[in-house]
Amino acid sequence: MLAFISCVLAIVAILVAIKASNRTFRLEKELSDLKATLQDAKLSDTSNVPVSFPRASTSPSKAINPDAAVTESRATPSDESLRQAQYKQQQTIPSHYQAVKPTSPNVASVAHSAAKTPSSLLSDAVNLSKERASTNTLNDLDTVFDRGLRKLIASFQENWLVWVGAIAMLIGGGYLVQVIGSRIEFSPVMRVAIAFTLSAFTIAVGEWFHRREQKDETRGKRASSFSYVPAAITGTGLTGIYCTVIFAFVVYQMLAPTTSLVILAIAAFSSLALSLRQGPLMAVLGLVGGYSAPLWIGGTDPNYFLLGGYIAAITLAGTVLMQQAKQAWLAPSIAVPHLLWMVILIEAVPQAQLFVWLSVFLTFTLYVLFAVPRLGWLLDVRYRHGQTTLTHHPVVMSIATVLLLFWSTEQFDVMSGIEMLYLYGFLMVTLWLPALRKGIAPRIFQGVSVVVAVSLLILSFSMKAFDWWLSDREVLMCLGVSNMLVALRTVAQYLGGDRSVPSRVLLVVLAPIMTILTLGYVDVLMAEQLVFWSMFTALVAGLYVQIGIRVPALTEDVSACVHGMLAALSFVWFDDATLTFAISAQVAVMALQAQYGIFRPAYWAIKVAMSLLVVRLTLLPFIPDWQPQDGGDWSWVLLSYLPSLALLAYARVVLRNTQADIANWFEGAFLHVFLVALFTQTNYWLTGSYGYATEIDFTSSIVYANQALVMALVYGYRSQFADKLSLVYRGYGYLLLLAFVAFEVLLNTMDSPLIHDHVLASEWPVFNMLTLGWLLPASVLFSAYFCRLSALQISPRIYAGSGLALVGIWLGMSIRHFWQPSSMTIFNSTSMAELFSYSVAGLVVGGVLTWAGVTRQALHVQRVGLVLLACVAVKVFLWDVSSLDGFWRAISFLGLGASLIGLGWLFQKLNKSVSEKPST
Repeated sequence: MLAFISCVLAIVAILVAIKASNRTFRLEKELSDLKATLQDAKLSDTSNVPVSFPRASTSPSKAINPDAAVTESRATPSDESLRQAQYKQQQTIPSHYQAVKPTSPNVASVAHSAAKTPSSLLSDAVNLSKERASTNTLNDLDTVFDRGLRKLIASFQENWLVWVGAIAMLIGGGYLVQVIGSRIEFSPVMRVAIAFTLSAFTIAVGEWFHRREQKDETRGKRASSFSYVPAAITGTGLTGIYCTVIFAFVVYQMLAPTTSLVILAIAAFSSLALSLRQGPLMAVLGLVGGYSAPLWIGGTDPNYFLLGGYIAAITLAGTVLMQQAKQAWLAPSIAVPHLLWMVILIEAVPQAQLFVWLSVFLTFTLYVLFAVPRLGWLLDVRYRHGQTTLTHHPVVMSIATVLLLFWSTEQFDVMSGIEMLYLYGFLMVTLWLPALRKGIAPRIFQGVSVVVAVSLLILSFSMKAFDWWLSDREVLMCLGVSNMLVALRTVAQYLGGDRSVPSRVLLVVLAPIMTILTLGYVDVLMAEQLVFWSMFTALVAGLYVQIGIRVPALTEDVSACVHGMLAALSFVWFDDATLTFAISAQVAVMALQAQYGIFRPAYWAIKVAMSLLVVRLTLLPFIPDWQPQDGGDWSWVLLSYLPSLALLAYARVVLRNTQADIANWFEGAFLHVFLVALFTQTNYWLTGSYGYATEIDFTSSIVYANQALVMALVYGYRSQFADKLSLVYRGYGYLLLLAFVAFEVLLNTMDSPLIHDHVLASEWPVFNMLTLGWLLPASVLFSAYFCRLSALQISPRIYAGSGLALVGIWLGMSIRHFWQPSSMTIFNSTSMAELFSYSVAGLVVGGVLTWAGVTRQALHVQRVGLVLLACVAVKVFLWDVSSLDGFWRAISFLGLGASLIGLGWLFQKLNKSVSEKPST
C-alpha cells in the first residue's frame, strides 16, 4: 500500500513539475516579447541623440536598464580589463554553476524610463545610482544569516513546487524499484532488468527535457538555479539505478561485490557528469538519492564493506563535483550525510570486522572530508578551494573524525597492540596530512594541532583508566613519540614561513604543555614510570634548547618554556624546603641569564616564576605539608626563607643597573618574603606555634592584626615608587587592611578580654597583651597619621580616629585590669576607685585633646576633646551620684569642677595671646 501511494505521489509530482515548467515558459515568452517592444521604443525615441548603448555581448539586464547604459558609456579602460579578467575567471567554472544576473522585474518602470529624454535618463540614472548606493550600505548592515534566510525563504516561495515534486519523485522511484523487485512475478533477472530499464528511461527523459530547455536562451539559464525541472527527473532515474544495483546484490546475489561497487561508482560519476550539465539541483538530487539509496533496500545480513564502499563512492563523486564546480555549499552537503553513515556503520559492523573496516573507511573519511576540500587531491597548499569557514573548517572536521575514532573504540571489548598503534597513527596522520608535501599547512589548519594534542592525552589517559592491552611503559612510549611529532609539526610550520602569532604560540607551548600534563598524570597514577617520563621531559627540554639557540627570534619564549618544564620536574621530585630552595635557585638562574644574555628567558617568565615563589612562601606558614619535617619548630623558618631571601637579594643586586623593571619586581618580592618570614617567626616567639588557620586564638589574632596593619602600610608606601606593580601593591594593601579590621572586630567581640580570661589580673600593667593588641596598632596608626601616608587613598584623619578609638579601648581595659583583683571580665563587680579612675582618665584625655586642638588649630581634635569632656561631666552628674558615696563622690565633683575651671582659664589665656599676636 505504501509503495502504491509513493508511485502515485511520484506521478503527481511529475505532472505538477511539467505544468509549472509550461507556465514558466509562457511567462518568460511574454516577458521576452515585452522586452523587444521596449527596446524598439527606446531606439525610436533616441535615434537622434548620441547615447552609448551596451554592446551585444552585454547581459539582457543591461540592454534594458538605463543605469547600465550610462555606466557602460563611462567605463574606463581599467574597468574593461577588470571585466575581461573576471570573465576569464568565470570560464574556469561550469556555466550552469555561474551566477546569472536576474532581469529587472519591474517592467512598467523600465517602460516609463525608456519614454524619457536622454537628459532625464541621465538625471534618473544618477539618482538611481545614489539610491542603490544607500541601499547597498543598508544591506551591508544586515547580517549574513538574515540575508541567507530571506534568500532561502524567497527561493522556496518561488520554487517549492519543483522541490516538493523532486523529493516525491525520488521517494517514488526508490519504492518503485522495491515493488518491481519484490512484488512482480518475474524471474530475478527480469525484475532487475525492468527496474534498470525504467531508471535508464527516466534519465533519458530528463536529458531530452534538458536539451529542449537549452534551445531557449532564457529558459536554458535556469540550469544554474535550484529549480531546474529536468534535473529533478534525471535525479529520479539515478536513484533508481542506485537502488537497482544494491537490490540485485543484496537480495539476489546476482552481482559480485566488486562488480556492484564498480557499477555504483559509474553511476556516481555519471551523476557528476550530469550535474555539470544540468546544474546544482541535479547535484542535490544526486546526493540525496545516492546517500539515501541503502535505506530503500533492506537485508538480514548486509555486507558492510559493500555499504561502506558505496558511501565512499558517493562521497568521492560529490567531492570531484565540488572540486570541478568550485561550489562551497557542496562540502557540508557531502560531509554531514557521510559522517552520519559512518556512525551508523560503526555501530552495526561486527567487532571481528571493525578494525579492518575502520582502517579503510575511516582513513578514507579523513583524507576526503578533512584534507581534499581545502588542499585538493594532491594536498597542495596553494590550491584554490573556494571554501569558507562556514562550509568547511578543518578544525571542525578534525574534531568530527576524532570523535568517530573514539566512538569506534567503544565497540571493542579488548584491543590488540596493532589496533592501539592504529589509533595513534590515525591522530598523527590527522596532524601531518595538511603539511605532508611542503612541511607547512595553511593557517586555518593551526587549530588541528591543538585537537590532536588533546586527543592524544585523552587516548593515553583512557588506556590507563580502562586497562587496555598495552602496558604503562608502552603507552608512554607511544605518547612520547607522538609528542615529539607534535613538536616537529609546530617547528616545521614556523620554519616553513608561518610567522603568525598562533604559529609561534603553538611552537612554544603545545608540546611542553603535553609533556608537563603527562608528567603530573604519571606522578599521580603511574609512579613507577616517573623516572622514565622525567627522562623524556629532560629530552624535550633539550630539544627546545636547541630550537631556541638556532632560532634567535624564539629564544626568550623557548627559554621560558624550558624553565617551565624544569619547574615541573622540581615539583614532582622535591618537597618541603628543598622545593622552595629549588624554585629560588631557578629564579636566580633566570636573573643571571637576563643579566648576561645567555639563553635569556622572557621577562614575563621571570615574573611568573618569582610570583610562584612568593605565593609558596606566603602560604608556607598555613600548610604544614610544605614545611620541612626533619627540622625543629625553631629552625624551619630559617631553612625555608633565608635561602630564598638571599637569592632574591642577589638577583636584585645583579639586575639593578641593567633591568630596572625586573629589579623592582625582585625588590618587591624580597620585601614581601622578608615581612612574611619576620612575622611568622614573631608569631612563634609569642605563641609557641605558627598559628595555622585552624588554630587561631587570642594571641594569634593579635599578632596577625599587627602583621596585617604593618604590611598594609608598607605596601601602600611601596606603591608610590612602583610603576607597573602599583595597582598590585595597592590592592594587596587593601586586602590586608580588611584583614586587620576583621581581626580587631574579633578581638573586641568574641575574643574580648572583657568576656574571656585572656589577660589575667596577675599580669603586669601595661606590659601585657592589651598593649600588643590595642596600644601597638594605635601607635602604628598614629605614625601613619603624622607621616601623612595617603598611598592607599585613605584620609590620614581616618588613621588618627582609628588610633584614638584603639587608645580609648586600651585605656578603659587597662584601668579595669589594674583595679580587678582576680578577673577583668565584665561579670565581676566594679569598685568605686575604678569608677573614679574612668572619670579622671576621661578628664585628662579630653583636656589634652582640647588643648592640642586649640594650640594646633585642629578643629576636629578640639571637638573630640570637648565631646569627651561632656561625656565625663554627664557621667559624674548621673552615674557617679548614684554609684559613688562619701569621700569618692565629693572628690569626683571637686575634681570635675577644678578641671573645668582650669580649662576655662586656659582657654582665656590662649585667646588673649592669639588676639595680642601682631598681624603680619
